[in-house]
Amino acid sequence: MRKKPTWFVLLLVLLLSFTAAPVLGAEEGWKSRLELRIWGLDLAYSRLGTPLFSGVDTHYFFSFGGGYQTFGFYRNADQTAYTPPEEGKNLALYRNANLTWSGGLRQGLIYDLARRRNLVDLVLVYNGRYDYNFKEENQGTLLFASDLPDREGGWQNSLLAGLIYDGVDVNRERCLKHGIYAEVSVETAPSFLGNQSTGANYTRLNGTAMGFLTLLEGREVSIYLADRVMYDYLTGDSIPVRARTTFGGYSKYPGATRGLGGGFRGVQEDRFDGYIKALNNLELRINFPRWSEYGIVPEVIVYFDAGLYDDLTRRLDFDQMLTSAGVGVGISDLIVYGNYFLNEKQFTVALALGIHF
Repeated sequence: MRKKPTWFVLLLVLLLSFTAAPVLGAEEGWKSRLELRIWGLDLAYSRLGTPLFSGVDTHYFFSFGGGYQTFGFYRNADQTAYTPPEEGKNLALYRNANLTWSGGLRQGLIYDLARRRNLVDLVLVYNGRYDYNFKEENQGTLLFASDLPDREGGWQNSLLAGLIYDGVDVNRERCLKHGIYAEVSVETAPSFLGNQSTGANYTRLNGTAMGFLTLLEGREVSIYLADRVMYDYLTGDSIPVRARTTFGGYSKYPGATRGLGGGFRGVQEDRFDGYIKALNNLELRINFPRWSEYGIVPEVIVYFDAGLYDDLTRRLDFDQMLTSAGVGVGISDLIVYGNYFLNEKQFTVALALGIHF
């Protein structure tokens, strides 16, 4: 029972020390960004540094974060999928404390003179995380009934290289986005990179594309379409749960992009894990920018999500496509969603901190 308070104190001290860093780094040109979790936070810092090549920008960045969270492992002992009951205890859920960190650079390859920024970048990133799963508080849960080497947590470290095309323009005054973003990446987490405690030894390929189309630009109301397509492929001798339940790709917050459970709305987070995953999020976003003069922006989001996964067979099953639809209503990206999971005819309500993508 002493482990939980110990971790809370350690987490609090670390996060408070990170919070002070923007003040120290402000004079050196560092920019900071804060992202909140339900019980935790992430801090990312970046700066424009001395260019490695003429005519393009070089950005350096690092991040720290931590949280006390509830995750899910939806697999029986024989690795078949576990369906949570409508009533009673969900045996998939377990408590977790984690710390994450990353560092790297974003090197421009092609410069956009009109936008005065890089159009195409090469990213090189080191990602790390430490997980502690609370076994004493989760007796009888599916994760601890498994024989996975990472069932109690441990260290995971990886290296990522990717290419990014960023042609998205943001109109902050009208709360709009317009343009196309795309990236491809390869991530490797070999066992010799300090991954012995979790047994992690895998490679991940990821492709992500996002498009934004303005439909109405106005001071009273602005409307635009947003669409995201993601594909994730994992291979290797040992693939831990955190990799199976997330999407890869470039992120300043390692492991922050949830898999189908989380990326696909209307189902329990971390459900539908797999070695191969595909996801599409389509949204109609309606904003009321006039209210920004009062420090708030009301917003309405209508969405349709579709997802596929391999169910650990290493083959996508197009006959088992997952679909959901819903509406989100919020203020300044604090959004309450009403979700309907069409496959299981289930309606849920969920709170989100920030827009989905």
